[in-house]
Amino acid sequence: MKQLFFIAFFALAVFTTNAQCIRIYVAQKIKEVEIPIERREFEITINDTMKLNLTSTNDGLLGRVSLEKGTYKVKLQSDEYADAIVTDVIVEESRSNNLTINVVPLTAAQIEEKKKPK
Repeated sequence: MKQLFFIAFFALAVFTTNAQCIRIYVAQKIKEVEIPIERREFEITINDTMKLNLTSTNDGLLGRVSLEKGTYKVKLQSDEYADAIVTDVIVEESRSNNLTINVVPLTAAQIEEKKKPK
């Protein structure tokens, strides 16, 4: 009887949850192949209001961000890579979406220029 109760409770929780999120991956595209960026720190800005500092995992995953249903602009920044902006990221109700952002590495001169105070 207890098992039936837990199964019913689990099924109810799964089908009534309206969680939506995006899983953000970061990669570098080399000759049409996306290579994950491992163990690097990035600053993510969503719609110029929400800022997150995240570190990528071995598969390039920066994290899972829960958002309300809508359209968003995601900006990715790092000291070692050029800034990347993805517009029109659509988050749908009760859906989880993967977002892969391809970044371009900076040269040593560009990194020094980026570090200079403005």
